[in-house]
Amino acid sequence: MNAILPTSREHWHELRAEHVGGSEVAALFYLWRLADGQQAFLHMFEVPPAGAECLGCVSRHTTGYRLYWQKRGVLPPENLDEVERVQAGQFLEPAIAEWARHKWDPWPLRKVRRYLRHPRIAGMGASRDFEEHGPGLPPVEIKNVDFLIFRDLWKVEGDVITAPPLDITLQLQTQIACEKVRAEHGWIIACVGGNKLYRGQIARHDPTIARIEQAVAAFWQAVEAETPPLDVADFDTVAELSLLGAEVRSAPLDLTTDNELPILCAEYLKTDASVKEGEAKRSAIKAQITRRLGDAPETIRANASGFNISWVYAQRAGKPYRAALNIREV
Repeated sequence: MNAILPTSREHWHELRAEHVGGSEVAALFYLWRLADGQQAFLHMFEVPPAGAECLGCVSRHTTGYRLYWQKRGVLPPENLDEVERVQAGQFLEPAIAEWARHKWDPWPLRKVRRYLRHPRIAGMGASRDFEEHGPGLPPVEIKNVDFLIFRDLWKVEGDVITAPPLDITLQLQTQIACEKVRAEHGWIIACVGGNKLYRGQIARHDPTIARIEQAVAAFWQAVEAETPPLDVADFDTVAELSLLGAEVRSAPLDLTTDNELPILCAEYLKTDASVKEGEAKRSAIKAQITRRLGDAPETIRANASGFNISWVYAQRAGKPYRAALNIREV
């Protein structure tokens, strides 16, 4: 069955856990700088070309690496019911929709309560906010947007949206793809700063949809095979994973036979963390280093060839967390 009517909030959460939804799809894609200086977006299970450097995840809210471990059931999913921006959307979306109906009257918008499963790609789904009651049932995605973010990341002409941010574009294309009836476009509505309304008609883009379908299929294949995407590991997720099921270890690890670790340590120390791009690179390198340190509910120490490493264990609000990663050249 393509469309499912959730019977409760809990049922909706269950459906969401079983699928990669529209709001999660952007996490499957990463921006890479290629060896020739050009940039490319690859899904996280594609093998990057030799010499490519990962610049970060497309999603502004999570990472594909974390999403992988959440769908594996190793890390808990984010509790969206407690996220203030999600709560704001739940209360504001109906009002924004009514405003849009009034501003662009006649416009047959209707609330959507069904969950859509992709007709061909297992584990790909979408929850629509609203849709246009017309040919193809085009989805209508509503966003409550901060003025500065809108100014910096959105493209408009007058009050017409010509290009939303990439993560929202991927979300809308996913919603288009998951409905059996073919829609040639979808809609974006943005309420900016609480007092200005914009909308844009975004054309269906079959090449983008095909890339999303490939990414989702590869994601669930990796979950089934228990093969994490280590090339895009991020430090925060590795830190959280390191505390799960760990045993106390007192002696430093002997990693002197790991030939790549000294290269990573040297690169980490040289990376400029003062710029955003440099910080993203440092985070990726830290993830590769700390992944090798393993699990332990304590400060982890290790000796690499030419380097001493320590990863601080601390308590915050009564819960353990990983603090500073310290690397010293010896």
